[in-house]
Amino acid sequence: MKSNTFLTEVARKAAFGATAILFVASSSIFSGCSKNKISEPLVSEPGERLTGIVNDDVSTEDQGTVNGWFWSLYREGGSASITHGSAGNFAISYSNVNDVVGGKGWATGAARTIGYNVGAVSGSYNFVGIYGWTTNPLIEYYVAEKGSVTGGTSLGTISSDGHTYSVYKQQRVNAPSIIGTATFWQYKDTWGGAPTASNQKVTMANHINNWRSKGGQGFGSYNYQILALEAWGNKSGYINATVWQN
Repeated sequence: MKSNTFLTEVARKAAFGATAILFVASSSIFSGCSKNKISEPLVSEPGERLTGIVNDDVSTEDQGTVNGWFWSLYREGGSASITHGSAGNFAISYSNVNDVVGGKGWATGAARTIGYNVGAVSGSYNFVGIYGWTTNPLIEYYVAEKGSVTGGTSLGTISSDGHTYSVYKQQRVNAPSIIGTATFWQYKDTWGGAPTASNQKVTMANHINNWRSKGGQGFGSYNYQILALEAWGNKSGYINATVWQN
């Protein structure tokens, strides 16, 4: 995202699965890095294989549900694919992307406590953590567990789950969003020190309450909320991670 811009418990929760969604590069490149929501998410039944190819005349984005879990994958340029294991496990491979944001979680966010394990990550990326949206007001939010998202106005720090996060807010003007081109605010909390192959958690209530009280923009009605990876600037890489609700 230019200026703004996912196994132990895994033994119980993560196994590589059979559902794969393949996205190939299109010749179209869209500005910005926020994600326009598709109107009809693809839905798969347990055990069903779901595939799709991005053509030149189709948005470089898709969303859906698989085995009760919501997933989203957005791409500008290059190529990217997401593969689903059992429960909240997923893997994303990407190559030479201008921007890719993808992951797995919930179609409706909440002030929930989210458990996650980044089993493997390689190549280049900018952010791994909790990513989501609200409406009324329209807000895009990040909690960076690996990498970082900064920029805009500093709102100080917040301590949560044994870590100290730097807190920023930033306005995006006439940028792509889940409701189309719009002006909206971002909240961005960055710790960035999460290890791989280790169970971690994010107490979203702490972050949300802080944004409500100090952000100045309030906090809207929940849209989707996922454990996500984002990479921009012609990056290539791979992640395998698992998310669950504690």
